[in-house]
Amino acid sequence: MYNKIIRFMDNYYTNRKRKRFYIEELEEHLVHSYKGKSGYEKNGGYLSLYRGLIKAKEAGLVKEIKNSNYNGMNPPLRNRWEIVIKEKPNLWDKSEMLKMSDLLDFSYYERHPEYQNHKEWEYIINIYKFLKKRENRQWASVEERSLELFYDEKFLYPRRKDKIDNKVLIRLNISNEDLKMKKYGEMFIYWKRGIEKIKKVIILENHSTFFSYKRACEMGINIFGQMPDLLIFGQGKKIINSFSFIEELASPLELEILYFGDIDPEGFKIYRSFKERYKDLNIKLQLEAYVHLLNISNRKYPCVGQKKNYKDLNFVLDEFCSHSLDRYGEKLKELWAMNNRIPQELINYEYILKGDIHGDY
Repeated sequence: MYNKIIRFMDNYYTNRKRKRFYIEELEEHLVHSYKGKSGYEKNGGYLSLYRGLIKAKEAGLVKEIKNSNYNGMNPPLRNRWEIVIKEKPNLWDKSEMLKMSDLLDFSYYERHPEYQNHKEWEYIINIYKFLKKRENRQWASVEERSLELFYDEKFLYPRRKDKIDNKVLIRLNISNEDLKMKKYGEMFIYWKRGIEKIKKVIILENHSTFFSYKRACEMGINIFGQMPDLLIFGQGKKIINSFSFIEELASPLELEILYFGDIDPEGFKIYRSFKERYKDLNIKLQLEAYVHLLNISNRKYPCVGQKKNYKDLNFVLDEFCSHSLDRYGEKLKELWAMNNRIPQELINYEYILKGDIHGDY
């Protein structure tokens, strides 16, 4: 029970920023941690609480507030206690910190000396040496620079399973640009028309539709009045992260980007997430494709296992309505309400070859 008492005090101070607590608060925490009063009693109950708290007091971790009343129990304890916060001394040499202050901001570490440890200092020396030679260094990937500075190519990855503290750059207020490192997007599958300057891009959610579009474009067939310069296989939601690779192929701000996916909650979610991720770019639905899909579907395709978010539906509806496609918006709402969907694979190569693919709604 002693260890649970120590964890209570650590969490209490960390979460509430308060040092003083009541015995009742501690006991309530222990009862909850043992999943009820019976579990608490099986593990010694109040007597174990008493012994654990006295042990923490003798270790200098907590002290009783002497002007508080006793709790009336046997053996007695004061009703109120105070967590003893021991100030951690500065570990790093202040003169060395001063030398590096021309390029690094140590103010966070001065306010939080608990982060002053040997490993962090080694990282900081590596960062400082890099910054001194920054002008003569080449750009690298985040993984390459992480390996150089932190001896781990995945050091800066978020949500690490090992819970390693990788916030050194945040504490120093250092950016990726400062370290001349870049998070490169994973390469997506694409087809490029033989022109130098890419202007129009169509992203297809699914593999089959990508190849149908590709075959049509290779034959010089306009699709819904469009002749794209670049086709991208989105691979579902993977496009949300991988689209940053577009910088290797074109100037993103100069592009007209059309998106075509399944008519279902997942497809709408991908589009909303994608557009919000790249909100500075000219991204639109390929509305003509969606209209054709709604017109040619003549049966119900059940939508199973997809989570609905009305924000996704409304996001798509707003775009339909802004182009005076309200009647098709009503069809989308009906499909949504009936838990039905329309897969984009209905627009296949054979359908495109029929010759009735044009840009009219």
